[in-house]
Amino acid sequence: MNHTTLRAALLASAAALAFAPAHAQDLTAQTVTAQESEKTRTSYTLDPVVIRAGTPKVASEVPQSVSVVGLEQMDEIAPVHIGEVLAQVPGVAGVGSGSFFGQGFNIRGFGSSSMAASEAGIVQLIDGEKKYYESYRQGSLFVEPDFLRQVTVLRGPGSSTLYGSGAVGGIIAMETIEAGDLIPEGATSGGKAKLGYASNPRSYLGSVAYGWRPTEDFEAVAAFAYRKLGDTKDADGNVTVRSNSKAPNLLLKAKKTFGDHYVALSYQHLEAKGRNQDFNQLEGAQVGVFYPGFPGWGVGDITTRDQTAKLVWGWNPADNRYIDLTATLSYTNTIKNIEQGTNPREPIMRSLLGKRDYALVKLRVNNTADLSGDSYEHILSAGVEAWKQDRSSSTVSASHPEAWTRAWAAYALSQVTWGDLSVNTGLRYEVQRTEPKSTVTFTSDKHRFEAIEPQIAALYRLNDQWSAFGSVSYVGRIPNVDELYDGSMVTAPNPNLKDEKGKNVEFGLSYRANSLLAEGDEIVAKVTYFRNHITNMIARSGDGPNAYFTNIDRAYLRGGELEANYLQNQWEFGAAVSIVDGENQDGKILNTLPNDRVTLSANWRASDSWKIGLRSTLAAGRDKPNGTHRPGYGVHDIYATWTPQSGAAKGVEVHMGIDNFANRDYTPATWVTGPAPGRNFKLSVSRAF
Repeated sequence: MNHTTLRAALLASAAALAFAPAHAQDLTAQTVTAQESEKTRTSYTLDPVVIRAGTPKVASEVPQSVSVVGLEQMDEIAPVHIGEVLAQVPGVAGVGSGSFFGQGFNIRGFGSSSMAASEAGIVQLIDGEKKYYESYRQGSLFVEPDFLRQVTVLRGPGSSTLYGSGAVGGIIAMETIEAGDLIPEGATSGGKAKLGYASNPRSYLGSVAYGWRPTEDFEAVAAFAYRKLGDTKDADGNVTVRSNSKAPNLLLKAKKTFGDHYVALSYQHLEAKGRNQDFNQLEGAQVGVFYPGFPGWGVGDITTRDQTAKLVWGWNPADNRYIDLTATLSYTNTIKNIEQGTNPREPIMRSLLGKRDYALVKLRVNNTADLSGDSYEHILSAGVEAWKQDRSSSTVSASHPEAWTRAWAAYALSQVTWGDLSVNTGLRYEVQRTEPKSTVTFTSDKHRFEAIEPQIAALYRLNDQWSAFGSVSYVGRIPNVDELYDGSMVTAPNPNLKDEKGKNVEFGLSYRANSLLAEGDEIVAKVTYFRNHITNMIARSGDGPNAYFTNIDRAYLRGGELEANYLQNQWEFGAAVSIVDGENQDGKILNTLPNDRVTLSANWRASDSWKIGLRSTLAAGRDKPNGTHRPGYGVHDIYATWTPQSGAAKGVEVHMGIDNFANRDYTPATWVTGPAPGRNFKLSVSRAF
């Protein structure tokens, strides 16, 4: 499938959307209550709820391209790693490998780089806390997917006001399970136990989660998961990446309400112990790749530890709509400790051994005020945050420079609705100071950057089914430590590196209706076009050891996304199209561009107990700036779910699936090398208690 075909698919889909009948009836709405607000909104079967500035809105009413992967979808995917959760989301591409430890992401051409997992242009959040790790040929995000209840992808910079400067590509917001997800209606406690298996990458899972709500003013969650991770293989059965780890994971949450006040605590801990694990989790061993006799990147005994701790105090007086105040103190840290493995023929370079970590302490204070009047609704969210990050390494290494980063920010986001018109305006101001530690011998320069990010977005409800939306956002991405101080083995850092400046324009249409083609059916669709103009885009000068970070004077990215879902009786169909093009001021193709893709899905509820589904991804080939070409591909997954409704097996859920069941050999355009994993058999059994 070529680019022309994909563009035609997007245009045809948009045209079909534009000429859909406008006389369809409203969808039947149900009331949804969000913890962040006492107000209610409507939710639709195919229109998930998105939280912005403390207020819940259905996705079709958000003036931004957004996708939500919920609990039911994640059960059907049965993910071994977070990459499998995001693989079907339009505009999102993986960067790395099929390994649990090789995950990085790209949204609309922004994100992970080729030599190291980078935070460039994407903000990754778990329960609102930023997660980020960067080390040479390692992944950037380590998450236990069995703890997740929802993953929301907000494409484009429209969410940078609330979540962090520089989110040119967008936001990946992950939420962990709550007590309400485990406790049956009318009960005070409940839980779920699960056993799972996947063949590629080979993985065994055992988990148990328990929710407790003895009184209305207290609830808690405790969850434990244990994974055993093995090899990833290509379509020919060759091992590509060895993970060889045992990974216990812990999640603890508690919330206590005192009248108008509440206190919430949470802690997540992932601890993976690897034995003779590939150092290079992005590409594998690569023996002999760079020169004859190259021994590869080696295998090691590698410990990966990821921690997130958070304390929240909230004040939301029932008689004062101007106050919904939260203060959050958080600590996150991601560590990798690398020791030589037991195979002397596969050594790891001494400069890559040792412990490398990111410790981040952050304080955030936010208030959401309801300023609504008789004829309009106005929600204003404003806050300040300050944080300090310590990037350290026990081994002096040019590829992992040590530095301190200190920053503070102030922001405000206003959401106003007058009848059928909603207007969002936001402004974020951020100051960041970076200081290298004494182990950085190339330079002792300190850097100070400012980012000023205004945005405006609007959505107009043309009628009960149609909405038109558009936005303009200005963003400033501040260079990270790696970009400022990475010596790239033999090349000094670029002392003149500038921060990126981006202007993003988006517009689109959304449509929702029922009884369109048959009585009682439902349809939701959204099409978005975007254009991004980046000044001083930060990129590596090449892929070799002599590469360094530099600024591209101007870069242009443009494209579009379409998402559509249709439900009729026992059948549900979905389609997603994503297209991205980009070049620099000289017309040269950008190296970070993902494949243009069409994703199709269908599932059939054969009975109250059985659901059977199919997912297909059709990707166009992509030319690379070095003159090579990544061919297009088609990958198909099948799955089935059995949930008996009566008898001794009631409460049991069985999920079965085969990913890449045709065993297709392919390499996504955003991967450094390949191939991607071959056929993967999955099975999980869980029981509620």
